Amino acid sequence: MLFELMTATLIAANVQPEEAKNLKTVPAKTKAKCEKTIKTCEFNYRYEFRLPTKNKTKYEKYNQVVDNYSKTAKEAVKEMNSRYTKDGQFLKWVSLPKAQLTANADGISHLDAICTQANELSSRKDKTERPLVVLGIGGSKHTAEFLLNMTGYDRKRPVYFYSDIDPISYYNFLKETGYGIQDLNFLVVSKSGTTFETKDAFLRFEKALTNYYISEGLSEKAAEQKAQAHFAICTDAKATEKNLRGKIGSKNGKDNNYIKELFIHDDVGGRYSMFDDAGLFVLAYSGVSKETIKRILKAADNANKVNLSTNIEKNPGIQGAIYNVFSRSEGFNLIEQQYFGKLFEGAGENWAKQLYLESLKDFDFVIGKAPDSMHYATEGHFSPKNRDKYNTVMTIMTPVISQNYNRYTGAIAATYAETTPVKTEILAVENNAIKPEAIGEYIQSKHFETIYMGILRRLVNGGEYPAVLPEVLQPSVETYKNKFKPGSPFELNPGE
Repeated sequence: MLFELMTATLIAANVQPEEAKNLKTVPAKTKAKCEKTIKTCEFNYRYEFRLPTKNKTKYEKYNQVVDNYSKTAKEAVKEMNSRYTKDGQFLKWVSLPKAQLTANADGISHLDAICTQANELSSRKDKTERPLVVLGIGGSKHTAEFLLNMTGYDRKRPVYFYSDIDPISYYNFLKETGYGIQDLNFLVVSKSGTTFETKDAFLRFEKALTNYYISEGLSEKAAEQKAQAHFAICTDAKATEKNLRGKIGSKNGKDNNYIKELFIHDDVGGRYSMFDDAGLFVLAYSGVSKETIKRILKAADNANKVNLSTNIEKNPGIQGAIYNVFSRSEGFNLIEQQYFGKLFEGAGENWAKQLYLESLKDFDFVIGKAPDSMHYATEGHFSPKNRDKYNTVMTIMTPVISQNYNRYTGAIAATYAETTPVKTEILAVENNAIKPEAIGEYIQSKHFETIYMGILRRLVNGGEYPAVLPEVLQPSVETYKNKFKPGSPFELNPGE
């Protein structure tokens, strides 16, 4: 059966609540085949495709689309297999989940070390519920924020994210938290430590803490050390004269009081860093159990198997890429990504935008969180002059969580499918959150899908392979960063 590993046979629009019990039953034949092949077939993350019923394409069924692109898609997958283990390809996010779980000679995994550091920071002060403020921008922010959102809102400690540079936002942010500066802890996330927005926030909060402790009667040096105890720093593992690692050292308790054994892995770009140290530290600090984090990472590692497989009919990443390339070839050039539910709100939208726009470097992508977006985007989307321009990706939770949610998302999917290609991504839920296995499978599959989209686009247009895939690079970001360097009329002074 087509898509039987990662795709159930239901269509979200047609499943009624009374049929929910059937969704949990995997046919014996399919289940046996799944267990023999991979471990990610328990339908935690599923996907479905529909072709438009009115604006007809040259194919009536999606398996015909897959068959048409099969040869090219296999070549794209083989290219990915030839690159992801090599240094300098910025594809080490593939092996990252397994690396975080692998124990050293002492039986301690890097995840164990991350959780230990999160517990240390949270226990340094008398108030164990002390919130965490994450200082980072771009992938250093959106990945951790989205990962945290998906795990739900039943948290032991609040987590806030700050990335502004103006004093008014700084003042109002502190008011928003409702805590004094002395009652906050901080995670600084920057590979080099020189990214202006993050460095500015780091120095600003650290200075405020130092001034607070001076006002309490401490000497300047003692106040600085007291302020440092509020910070964990996640940066490049390799120390140089210029980067932050070189300034703070590499071992906790040496020269200063920062927690500083977190690091950003080499060859892992920010938007692909969902499972790097910063994201896992945020989960652990907030109170997400180590066992839950392990489930996420194991599922992501298992998802690698299907996403690196040349069995195209069972590869979610390459099928998502085929859907995108095919839609564009039929004139449905604009991708509308819709997230249905608060667990995806804000962070999911920003992560998806960055992943798509920085990787594929075009602006055929719009995103919204539904149902809100249905009330500001629908008129434009469903205007007769636009209904042959979009293809739609709907990311939803298991539709049978409620009768209304099932019918609502089903109605929207059916309406889109009248005139546009539709991909529905379905994530399983558990305890009022996205199921850990669904998180790992979904995120890793979307990473692969993004890379495969770029490769497949080039292949169908006769392009050649570059030395490094442009989907993992971001050269244009440096164009504005260079404006801030010393000697420029726009030179900036962080922390002022």
